[in-house]
Amino acid sequence: MEPFHYVRYDRRKGVWDKMRRLLLVISILLILASCTKSEADEKTEILVAAASSMTPALTEIATEFEKVNKGIQVTFTFGSSGKLAQQIKNGAPVDVFISASSSDMDKLEKNSKIESDTRIDITSNTLVVIRQKDGDNSLLNEENPFTSQIDHFAIGNPDTVPAGVYAKEALTKLGEWEVLEPKFVFGKDVRQVLTFVETGNAEMGIVFTSDAHSSNKVEVISEIDPTLHSSAVYPGALISATKQPKAASTFLDYMKTPEVQKILVDFGFTN
Repeated sequence: MEPFHYVRYDRRKGVWDKMRRLLLVISILLILASCTKSEADEKTEILVAAASSMTPALTEIATEFEKVNKGIQVTFTFGSSGKLAQQIKNGAPVDVFISASSSDMDKLEKNSKIESDTRIDITSNTLVVIRQKDGDNSLLNEENPFTSQIDHFAIGNPDTVPAGVYAKEALTKLGEWEVLEPKFVFGKDVRQVLTFVETGNAEMGIVFTSDAHSSNKVEVISEIDPTLHSSAVYPGALISATKQPKAASTFLDYMKTPEVQKILVDFGFTN
């Protein structure tokens, strides 16, 4: 009869086995974390320079865009179209430009700063005269708001702000420019004009319909006849120097989809 052999359990070996298994689990977790980080790092970021009047609408549009284009992140820089165009001309690292003025886009196209074959008209806008909500009716001339008894009338700087350019054209044709000139408060962009009126720093002002639509602190006194000024079209295009042409093109194409056009209309723009 063969003698019975005992197998002695080596505690140290058991401990090492557990440690090896633990190290294996940790290694797997680190690999997974690395893969996740790598996927996040692969997200392409594009910079869109856009007219300040599009701020609320584009913020919502970007949210919807990123839901269906998870590999692309959209960052915006907002301002007056004239200043943005000048920055792009000087080499600002922008991928897409959306202007509130065809003339500013024309200047960039003339200098080969945009890809001409990507240029599209995205939307358009109209101008309105606004005042602070529940303002003093005793100051208001309902028949002609431009002759109201006010001290400050806000418009965008006509040198750089499309809404200011259009306002000047309309007021000049109406014969009101010289009358109002001593009262003008110039905004660096149309959103600042809106703020001037919201805060009471100007009793009245001229903004885009979309700007008035975005605020519950102002009310529209009257609409300005679109035939009195240049067409307020919003062209968009890829910048020639973009480092992300594929992602930028995807975003620009998205701007013409029915979903985006509906959002723009909801924010006061016109098709």
